[in-house]
Amino acid sequence: MALVGRDVTMVGGLAKVTGAVNYAPDLQFPRMLYAKALRSPYPHANILRIDTAKAEKLPGVVAVITQDDLHGLNPYFGPVVDDQPVVATERVRHVGEVVALVAGESREIAEEAVGLIEIDYEELPAVFDILEAIKPDAPVLHAQRKETTAGVHREEFNFQVGGNVCSVYHVEDGDIKKGFLEADEIIENTYTLPPVQHGHIEPHAATAYWEPSGKLVLHTATQNPSGIQEQLAQIFKLPENQVRVIVPLVGGGYGGKTHARLEPALALLARKARRPVQWVLTRDEVFLTGRRYGALVKIKTGFKRDGRILARQVEAFYEIGAYALNGPVNAKTGCYVSSGPYNIPNRSLTTYSVYTNLPPTGPFRGVGVSHVCWAYESEMDDIARRLNVDPVELRLKHLVRERDIFVTGEELISVGVTDCLCRTAEAIGWKGKEEQAVPPEKKNLLRGKGLAVAIKSTTTPTTSSASVRLNADGSAVLLTSSVEIGQGLLTSMAQIVGEELGLPFERVTVSSPDTDVTPYDKSTSSSRTTFHMGQAAQQAARDVKNQLLDVAAKKLEARIEDLELRDGSVSVRGVPDKKMSIAEIFRTRFGSTVGSMFGGYCFKTAGGLDPETGKGKAAAFWFFSACGAEVEVDVETGKVRVLKAVTAADAGHAIHPKQCGLQNEGSLLSGMGSALFEEMVYDNGQPINSNFLEYMLPSLEDHPQEFQSILVETPHPDGPFGAKGVGEAALPPVAPAIGNAIANALGGVRIRDLPIKPDKLVAALQAEKENR
Repeated sequence: MALVGRDVTMVGGLAKVTGAVNYAPDLQFPRMLYAKALRSPYPHANILRIDTAKAEKLPGVVAVITQDDLHGLNPYFGPVVDDQPVVATERVRHVGEVVALVAGESREIAEEAVGLIEIDYEELPAVFDILEAIKPDAPVLHAQRKETTAGVHREEFNFQVGGNVCSVYHVEDGDIKKGFLEADEIIENTYTLPPVQHGHIEPHAATAYWEPSGKLVLHTATQNPSGIQEQLAQIFKLPENQVRVIVPLVGGGYGGKTHARLEPALALLARKARRPVQWVLTRDEVFLTGRRYGALVKIKTGFKRDGRILARQVEAFYEIGAYALNGPVNAKTGCYVSSGPYNIPNRSLTTYSVYTNLPPTGPFRGVGVSHVCWAYESEMDDIARRLNVDPVELRLKHLVRERDIFVTGEELISVGVTDCLCRTAEAIGWKGKEEQAVPPEKKNLLRGKGLAVAIKSTTTPTTSSASVRLNADGSAVLLTSSVEIGQGLLTSMAQIVGEELGLPFERVTVSSPDTDVTPYDKSTSSSRTTFHMGQAAQQAARDVKNQLLDVAAKKLEARIEDLELRDGSVSVRGVPDKKMSIAEIFRTRFGSTVGSMFGGYCFKTAGGLDPETGKGKAAAFWFFSACGAEVEVDVETGKVRVLKAVTAADAGHAIHPKQCGLQNEGSLLSGMGSALFEEMVYDNGQPINSNFLEYMLPSLEDHPQEFQSILVETPHPDGPFGAKGVGEAALPPVAPAIGNAIANALGGVRIRDLPIKPDKLVAALQAEKENR
């Protein structure tokens, strides 16, 4: 192929590294105002009184909104449950909840006005721990579950009413009781993961204004313009064509910008102010706005002494914060993969999404899967150690293969997990059983290697639509609502369209989302864009291609099947001189070399799961990946260095191999941060490390001395040119691979609570020494 599979120059790369890109916080509009928020200092409280009179009188203040401004709206919203108010109504449920929003002539004026707002609270009991939150006597955050009608998620859930368990998901196969009875040995452990930050450099930012006609226009850094449009239309009771969402290049998202955050309150403030209003969060506010779920995972596995795993039971509790957002989806996604990419005959898998009085959560790269992967891949190594077998061989004995039936009852297609594991093991220098040998004594620096594999779904069913416009000069534009968030969408989509139309890469451009112009897309999340929007783009380009071939066939007096489109011309195969340029085809069709040809396609994936049984089709395609790590542990200080790391992901067919490799490397660093450094720490619901000085992101000094990205390619029949997504694939196995490497370095001493910080290791080694 001319373009697909090639490392063409990445679109926009030079502009980014030279600082020429305008992101959402850089936008300026005439007469623009600036927003600042009054936020709750309490994790749970009733609002007794709000008085904004002094703030409104401050010179330079144009508008203030509170709960009194919600009349006439649908004041609650959410992608799954309509439980989040535009601004707090009667009660606040987490520290940092927006109680009032001020628009001023400058940020400083707005900030000063916030300090003039008088408010009285009645503090209420709060709950922060997952297991405490599910107790019958825990303070209840939401007694009811009102499912959203916005259709952002068209899925079904088992909602729980009355307590803090928002939703439950369960799937099983075989006979779990029989499986455990037949097992020779059973191991049972509990694993925990703290909340972590997305870490996107660009904060949440948006600018809103209302046109005189009553149309809302919003420029926002979101991964989901169509979903934002839909939710704002619902809140303000508008038809969707009266809400226009425009998205510039986004400075990173990792799931944190998938759903409405700032946009509803900002739109309301702009309507009251009658002027454009911009709201850019500070880093502290970003920490109060979104994060990855904390989780507790209980896992029990029964196996025979010959290495056959007979039964696995998993209970996972996801802490979703004060509002549901994507929590039920996260718990569902984690549920059916919680036994791993393995054939295990007897399984019982249950997940819960649980409200607490912590700030809101949301999708995070590897949504829901990293939590359970940390548990099941740690268990696989512990089982291998107990049986004295090679952990790789144990995995290979159970890994799913092409056309196996998964726990959901569906057939697995494009299954490259075995190749991922084998190639990773080879690259990391795996030596079999000896990797779990007893470490040498009287050495302060110990080394170990570890491996892990993962399986993940993509959100299903979903829809992506695309339109391709071909100009008479042979240039083309793809119109799409998919968002460039740094993953290389502008490059890979241009490759797909250019390949289909036989155009040079530089003759194809890809639009930024503008819901007045670009067609619907579910969202730029779940690593779905290459597969879904790529297929829509390919088919839209094919529509244009067929129009060209139809005109050329008549003019050249040839059959369509004998024609080929390449280098901007249609020619007859085997007769290269018998051809027509695109300009000549336009002249033949339109009478002159002006005008445009349009092609469009709506790609919809079928599927969905029965919420009662957990059976059905969970994924249009599946991600498979592996990670290998070699670490060095200082047994005196507990410090861990990752010396070498290898990630492997099944890309189906890599559209742009270098971009895929960069995604793997980004996944590695994110997973390494979760494994060794990152955690959000709270004191009575208040984040106490809510900046990048105190929150420990991995730095370049932490990057492994050696890193290798492996792309496994098992083409998917429904992907564009066989491609699948890779953005999240490599992240889930990173933490367990590092954890397994540390355990192997220390002769089996294992930390089950992330992150694996030095003090935990020193304490575990001391406890092991005392127990000898």
